[in-house]
Amino acid sequence: MKKLIFSGILLLCLTGITGCTKDKLILNTKDIEADTLLAKSNGAIQAATVEEFNKDYYNLNELEEFVMKEINSYNQASGGENVVLDELERKDGNAVMILSYTGMKHYAEFNKVWAAYFNGGNKEVPMELPDHLVNVKNGSAVNTADVIQNEKLKILIVNEPFDVVVDGSILYHSDNAVIIDKNKLQGSAEGFTVIVYKP
Repeated sequence: MKKLIFSGILLLCLTGITGCTKDKLILNTKDIEADTLLAKSNGAIQAATVEEFNKDYYNLNELEEFVMKEINSYNQASGGENVVLDELERKDGNAVMILSYTGMKHYAEFNKVWAAYFNGGNKEVPMELPDHLVNVKNGSAVNTADVIQNEKLKILIVNEPFDVVVDGSILYHSDNAVIIDKNKLQGSAEGFTVIVYKP
């Protein structure tokens, strides 16, 4: 009987651990080596930037004060806590900063960049997309219009040469991107990078 109860508790614990893994997908400064954007399946965005910060007169506290002033000003104007400073750390002669955003709209507005993040099946695509995307499985070209109509998929479009991590598996991408892992790719410095993934 004790073994049965113990086995049941162990099973619940293991289920709890694996069930939480998706929610635990977060960026942290110790793992960041390049500018990185994380797109979560719930629409939230996390972005890490790495900037050279190797002069003696550079002050991390002053940088944090400046960033917090910008964040507070934006949040007040946008009517909520839409941007949050997660971490700011000096690392290997660089300043590594991680910010969280409640959605792509706030990421784009705060950083004054163009980006989009939407569900498949969306009839109003915010820009003209390439005619074809690359199928990660076999490298073949697939029709973009067909792919983005799948309501089970999410589409992310960025215009920065970031490492991009998604909360799922990348299925298709524009031909200017380089796959690094099943949920990570390197965006292009030239043109928009389109990523289609399954959460």
